[in-house]
Amino acid sequence: MRELRARMERLSAAAAWMDELAAEWSTREYAGSADGGRITATVDAVGTLRAVDIHPLAMRRLDSRALAEAVLTAVRRAEAAAEAAKEEMLRGGLEAAGLPHVAALLGDARRAFDERASSEGAGRLQAGPARR
Repeated sequence: MRELRARMERLSAAAAWMDELAAEWSTREYAGSADGGRITATVDAVGTLRAVDIHPLAMRRLDSRALAEAVLTAVRRAEAAAEAAKEEMLRGGLEAAGLPHVAALLGDARRAFDERASSEGAGRLQAGPARR
C-alpha cells in the first residue's frame, strides 16, 4: 500500500510538472531555415505558421519555383523543431513520472504511425488523384 501511495504521489507531481512544461512549451516559437539561412520560417508550438522572412538575396538568386521550395523547406524544418520539442517534453515528463516504458511505447507507436502514413501517402501519389 505504501508503494502504491508513493507511486501515486510521483504521478501527481509529474502531472503538475507536465502542466508547467506544457504551458511553457505552448508559448514558444520554433524556427526553420533554408537557402543558407536566407529564408526563415517561424511556427508556434502546434505548428501554425507565424512568420516567413526572405532575404532579398534569396529573391534575386532563386527562381520562383526554387524560392517556393526553399520556403516550404524552411516551414517543414520549423514544424519539425516544434514536433521534436513536444516529443522531448512528453518523454521527459513520462520519465520523471517513473514511466520510461510508456515513453518508449509512445515512440514505437509514433514510428509505426509515421511509417504507415508515409507508405499510404506514397501509394496515393503513385495512383494519382481521385477522379470524380
